[in-house]
Amino acid sequence: MVIVKNWREVQPNIAHLSAVHWGGLRRSEQPNDPDERNCLQRLDGFARHALQGRKTSDHHRHESLEQVYYLLSGGGEVLFEEKRFAVREGDAVYLPSGIHHQMFNDMNEAWLEHHVISMKVAGNGGSLLIRNWRQAPPVRDSGGAVRWRQLGREGEPEVGCLRGMASIECEAVPPGGRTSERSLPDLEQVYYVLENRGLLLAEGEERPISEGDMIHLPPGTQYQLRNPHATWLRCLIMAA
Repeated sequence: MVIVKNWREVQPNIAHLSAVHWGGLRRSEQPNDPDERNCLQRLDGFARHALQGRKTSDHHRHESLEQVYYLLSGGGEVLFEEKRFAVREGDAVYLPSGIHHQMFNDMNEAWLEHHVISMKVAGNGGSLLIRNWRQAPPVRDSGGAVRWRQLGREGEPEVGCLRGMASIECEAVPPGGRTSERSLPDLEQVYYVLENRGLLLAEGEERPISEGDMIHLPPGTQYQLRNPHATWLRCLIMAA
């Protein structure tokens, strides 16, 4: 079943010392879970963090859990092992399991917002990779949508780092355009609407979607995005 939820519907809390945390979609821990946000089958979690200016998160690590931080707005630095790296809006930051990391926004006044995407992996290890969607070559599909591949599986040229997840991509649908009709039997996908609004056609139903919506597409779902509006519809796509 396709699930559509906006992050604004979630009650926030404080996590990692000083980040405002909105829990997003999560893996279900029980059969027939009554909370429809607990719908993930392969990915372990997807949440939104906001770090106010002059603040940092805590210094921490995760055993056997890879993460991707996706920068939604603002800019700052991420600590990986003992070195700090600059990050900005549109960056996908791969953080391998078992490595200490920390987010810094203490040099800015504005908020730094990012998603935290998580998936269990066997053991620790891997390499940091930071890749902005603007660095990736655009690829157009048969429906006219444009996609930028930011991260892929280990061994894939330029983007390879992921051990559990399959890919992190950005896609834009032009005004009056649409994606091709799709069905991916081997991949679970979560779409997050980054900008503007459009329509999702799935399971024989047409649903309006807009900025901030989290969309779960189980493996094998037949779907298409359409954009009848005058502005580009842009989405982040997480697949596993």
